[in-house]
Amino acid sequence: MRVFLIAAVAAIGLSAGASSINELMRDIGDTMLRMLPALHEEAPDRTVLLENLVRLDYLFDEAEAHLTSRPVASQVTYDLIQRRLDEALEVGQRRNIDLLRRSIAETFELCGSCHSQDGVSRPAFGVSKIRELDEYLAADFSYLTRDYGSALTSIDNYFESDERTLSRDQVMLERVLSIGGEIYADPSFTAGALRNLLPDVSGRTKERVDAWIHVMERLDDEDSALQSPLTRSSTIALDEFLGNEYFAISSTLSVDEQEAYWVVIRGALSRLLAQDPTSKEVPRLLYWLAVSDRALQYRYYNALSTAYLERCIESYPSHPYAKSCLEEYEFLVLINFSGSGGTRVPLDVQDRINELRAAITGG
Repeated sequence: MRVFLIAAVAAIGLSAGASSINELMRDIGDTMLRMLPALHEEAPDRTVLLENLVRLDYLFDEAEAHLTSRPVASQVTYDLIQRRLDEALEVGQRRNIDLLRRSIAETFELCGSCHSQDGVSRPAFGVSKIRELDEYLAADFSYLTRDYGSALTSIDNYFESDERTLSRDQVMLERVLSIGGEIYADPSFTAGALRNLLPDVSGRTKERVDAWIHVMERLDDEDSALQSPLTRSSTIALDEFLGNEYFAISSTLSVDEQEAYWVVIRGALSRLLAQDPTSKEVPRLLYWLAVSDRALQYRYYNALSTAYLERCIESYPSHPYAKSCLEEYEFLVLINFSGSGGTRVPLDVQDRINELRAAITGG
């Protein structure tokens, strides 16, 4: 695979260089922009996808020193992105275009989740770069590259267009909830943005958005009985809230209301992790980030739970929460490999569990 990669890098004219992180991220964004339309075409050009996939892999290699020096959550996501890129390159050598497209799309989602962890909004590409995209793709590209203001504008335009589908509606609404509730940490703004879109949806989707708005309005109301995770300013305080008070609160919320609540919680966890990535209490945050993924049914962030839990166990084996992370990891494996025929955990996965267990016990 590396021989193929070196040859491909030479063929498309890439050369190693000490680029700044901003230059590298702009190049990564431009590469994603070239790939994004093909991911949604019925018969995408495999050559276009592969050439740009090679470029993306190369650029992330160049960015490694910058990204792995950042908070632990960013390091976890970077490691996972690299793994996904390697997998996508292997898939690309075969002829399954659908599998290749899905693998690339998952990598893009990981980029978006990494950005959401630091809550920074940075317009870097401008309207001219996305004017050839339809409103759905323009919104998604802006979201993935952290230009959240442009994403919200494109989402509004999307709901006024003729290109809508139910599945796309769901993605766009989840983007609004993520931007307002998690990244902006602004319940009032989130409620308003969602309320503006409410006339454009109906049926079960309307019920879901109504529930999100209700939660955001309650979080914004100082006299509401719904406690806000945004008021917990330390890891210990948020940990105690999630370990004790949340479960009593959750019994009063519908499934849709819990979804919106967990999006806000996840933002609070990510901000604390970014504020003090060297804290000895990082395992508490990694554990709850994995739990938040499960609570959100893994809809918002692609496969991060496993990586969070592995980092919690391997980097902090003596911390009290390492055992909790192992239990959550084993539960995640149980969910993934359970079916009508029972639970069948592959040998390599069981070996991995044994490795993680040994890290904690020292055996």
